[in-house]
Amino acid sequence: MEAGRHPAMSFRPYPTRSGFITLAVTVISGATTILLINQLLQQNDPLRIFKYLIWMLVALGITGVALYLTLVAFRLDYHLSRNGVTIQWGLGQQRIPIEAIEKIIFGQQINTLPNFSSVNLGGLRLGWGESSDYGPLKLRTTAPTDHSLLIVTPNVSYLISPHQPQAFIKAWQIRRELGPTQHWNAQTRRQWPFNLPQFTDPLTWWLLAIAAALCFVLFGYIALQYANLPQALPVHFNNLGRADRIANKVTLFVFPAAGTLVWLVNGVLGILFYRREKVAAYFLWGSSIAMQLCLWLATLTIASA
Repeated sequence: MEAGRHPAMSFRPYPTRSGFITLAVTVISGATTILLINQLLQQNDPLRIFKYLIWMLVALGITGVALYLTLVAFRLDYHLSRNGVTIQWGLGQQRIPIEAIEKIIFGQQINTLPNFSSVNLGGLRLGWGESSDYGPLKLRTTAPTDHSLLIVTPNVSYLISPHQPQAFIKAWQIRRELGPTQHWNAQTRRQWPFNLPQFTDPLTWWLLAIAAALCFVLFGYIALQYANLPQALPVHFNNLGRADRIANKVTLFVFPAAGTLVWLVNGVLGILFYRREKVAAYFLWGSSIAMQLCLWLATLTIASA
């Protein structure tokens, strides 16, 4: 608990138009996604279906990123307590222990201008930087460097922009002298469901992404080759290697459909099994990749027969 005389304080960043800009992008790209889905459902030609699907996924991705940046812009906040500084953005929090803070300085006191790799949307700046004086930097700011504060820690320093920088430094000095009531670890804390262990494991994302990419590209390959394929294709061969079953070429789309179903089922089962048996989850996700490769082999064999 905080001492009654010096409770925790929240400091808002300098106001910007970034939240309204990203909200407008979210609405426009979301509406575009709906229109593309409507057009997609009206198509009969596989190639046109694939093209509309690509544009729909692009628009959906832009909508997701813009929505996340909207949350970041409207929720960005700097929370100061005796235990440390919490930077709130989007669905995550960066905790900086009070003991790890070596000093807090004004941006104009940085001798050499850092090199930044960051996103700047209407004033909202998120990303990374490198300073010759202070090493790696994280940007969570809505103001230029000269109007920001630099929280210096041994490993990573943080550039922030409370609207009342003098008050922020004074409040930090008071709470540093009082000492912490709890000992924090420097960490990034995410909200549900992104704080679940299966969603913080990079291997989870890699396995699911590889299987999804193989399935999507398979659909694209069939769509691109569809017009050049004969109307009837051999889909089964006897022991002598002769075709004993013929089907319409549209049957090829069963393969990416089956791949999608396997990806969804194994993905969900893997997520459910992850807490109890991580190896089983990896096996399910890896088997999705193996299934996509088998479907690719079957498609190439049939299309070239």
